[in-house]
Amino acid sequence: MNSKIKGAIAAGAATVLLAGGAGTMAAFNGGGSGVGGSVGAGSLALAASGAPAWTDQHGAIDVASYRAVPGDVVTYTARFVVTARGTNLVANLGADSGAITGDPALKAAMATTVTATTNGVSLPSNTGGAVVTPAHNGKTVDVKVVFTFDPATAGAVAQTAQLDLSNFTISLKQV
Repeated sequence: MNSKIKGAIAAGAATVLLAGGAGTMAAFNGGGSGVGGSVGAGSLALAASGAPAWTDQHGAIDVASYRAVPGDVVTYTARFVVTARGTNLVANLGADSGAITGDPALKAAMATTVTATTNGVSLPSNTGGAVVTPAHNGKTVDVKVVFTFDPATAGAVAQTAQLDLSNFTISLKQV
């Protein structure tokens, strides 16, 4: 047999022996069990409780046929049951007016304010609405959204224009 072939066979055998030997090397290991637990996800939701009501400064209105003038104040009120579960949960209860469609000048002349109460006690407020925490979980919250049409709107700005308020929504978003 050729010496080169014998050398290659010897080198291959040495590699196999070394690889096999590495697999039998022992290392010290230790382990213990920790005190574990489980973590669950929280939840955040609103469920309507009854039909909403629409009023202006003079009483009940039909929002579909209402025609606002500068200085009018239109109010939406509704009740919702809050689901707010989460150890460090803080959420904002507000009105999403992005879906309000219609004349941009009339929409620009309208300010929106959101307040909420539970059992007659006001929820803390922030710039976007009211603050909801796990303390409100399972409680009924009375929400009030006030649309104020700027009394300083002058001339023909937004006259005969329309806004569709039917698509705005009450939102509850984690902050």
